[in-house]
Amino acid sequence: MPAAALKKTVRTSVILPETAHIRIQALADANNVSAAWVIRAAVMQFLDEHGDETQLPLKLPRTKKGERE
Repeated sequence: MPAAALKKTVRTSVILPETAHIRIQALADANNVSAAWVIRAAVMQFLDEHGDETQLPLKLPRTKKGERE
């Protein structure tokens, strides 16, 4: 990927369970980085490991309401 493409960013938002948000914030605080940095690092690691796959390697648990977490 060209270096210029790596510098361009896009803002997005996600809805997380409160427990995930708390854990992400704790990791960020412990490492003196932002929660956004932790999330970006996790997404980039996931894409590096699974970006070429056509089937997602995960089964998300369902909440009591039948919605995915």
